[in-house]
Amino acid sequence: MSKEQKEESKIRRIEDVFIIISIFSLWPVILGWQGILYQAILYGALIGLLIIFVRRVRRFKQARTEMENDQDV
Repeated sequence: MSKEQKEESKIRRIEDVFIIISIFSLWPVILGWQGILYQAILYGALIGLLIIFVRRVRRFKQARTEMENDQDV
């Protein structure tokens, strides 16, 4: 594995952990807990999830482009 692949793998693991943490951040809402801290955590999770979504869409587009270029050769 190259250094770049290791770095990409590390970033993906961090994204996966953040997604799991974001799922757990919904529990205060499900349990009906009120508070500004819980709202701040939810908004932080939303922003983080949107960033992850955009990054993953770009990665899929890049992979598709690379695959199409490999098929043309």
